[in-house]
Amino acid sequence: MVERNEETIQATKTSFEIVHTLQEVGPARLSEIAAELELAESTTHRHLQTLHDMRYVSRDGERYQLGLRFARLGRAAQTRDPAYEMTQRHVEALAEETGERAQFVVEDHGLGIYLHVETGSQAVRVGFGVGRQIHLHSSSAGKAILAHYPRERVDEILDQWGLPAHAANTITDREELYEELETVRERGVAFNREEHVDGLNGTAVPVKRDGRAIGALAVAGPSHRLTGEWLDEEIPNMMLAAANELELNATYASDAGSRDHIVE
Repeated sequence: MVERNEETIQATKTSFEIVHTLQEVGPARLSEIAAELELAESTTHRHLQTLHDMRYVSRDGERYQLGLRFARLGRAAQTRDPAYEMTQRHVEALAEETGERAQFVVEDHGLGIYLHVETGSQAVRVGFGVGRQIHLHSSSAGKAILAHYPRERVDEILDQWGLPAHAANTITDREELYEELETVRERGVAFNREEHVDGLNGTAVPVKRDGRAIGALAVAGPSHRLTGEWLDEEIPNMMLAAANELELNATYASDAGSRDHIVE
């Protein structure tokens, strides 16, 4: 058994900070990575060499970049629950039917994570791609999920991440959010009226299994298009139908993952 100590934990943290830096800035030189993280170049080089040896970092000349081995890890996380993979075709269908941006969002460590994103013919591209993390309280998908969590879990998430304001209409008061979540629970649909991004509205419905929310289907678009009956009724009805089918399939889903012998 490996002995755990502060040095070992810090080393792991440093390696992941290097990975995150490469994700954010793209290919970079050793000196640039070290400067970004305020690390000695010798320390940075040791971490990069280890990551390179394990094929998690690639090198092109003097520049380091994320290795494609991460693609397999990302795919494994994205499909760890069979129900997650089932949602993709529904997200694609919602994007095509509405012409807007559709997504499936799940909660992880108290944040919302975009697992599937599709853009329709009129969609505004606002930079929310697969893997993007968001606060739950300010998005329709996040509220659809929180509304079906026990109050204790909601409080844990709010204690950890707070209620930061992202737009003019973001709910930043805990009691007001509780009231909003109660309304979401009663009507089965959540709305985001310029609460996450100014000028952007959204609506979402939870996807449940055994009464527990495993994620949410959502559609978002410009507030001048997503408004009135289109926002309040028509799009939610599309999503409710999709969620109902998903819930039936998810209940009986089984892990059919491949057991092929492949190079890890």
